[in-house]
Amino acid sequence: MPDERLPKRLFYGELQQGQRSHGGQKKRFKDTLKASLKAFSINPDTWEKSALDRATWRSPIHNGAKMCEASRTTAAELMRQTRKARAINPPGDVPLVPCPFCVRTFRARIGLVSHLRTHRNSQPQQPPDD
Repeated sequence: MPDERLPKRLFYGELQQGQRSHGGQKKRFKDTLKASLKAFSINPDTWEKSALDRATWRSPIHNGAKMCEASRTTAAELMRQTRKARAINPPGDVPLVPCPFCVRTFRARIGLVSHLRTHRNSQPQQPPDD
C-alpha cells in the first residue's frame, strides 16, 4: 500500500498533540494490534513480513489464539478459586453479639438491631445463675 493512502497514514500516524490524554487513553488501532500480537507471542516488529505469506501467517495466529485463550482461562479459574476460598474460610474469631432477650447470637451488630424489633415489648432475660 502506498505511503500516502489514508488507511496507512492513520495506521502508522502519531497523535496530534504528541501525548496521550490523562485517564482513559484513546488507543489507535496500531496500539491495540501491538497488544494483541504480544498476547499471541508474535514479534510486533517483524509481523508484517510473515503476514505477507498467508499460509505461514495462519499458523502463528491459531497457535497464539489457543495459547492466549488457555492463559486467560487459567487466570480466570485461579481468580475464581481465590474468591471461593475466601467465601468458604471466613476470617476467624468473629465476635458474636448476643441478644439480651433470647439465646440467639449474631455476627454483626446490624443483625441484632434488626432482630430486636421482634422483642419490642419483652423484658431482658436474666443470665442463669450457676
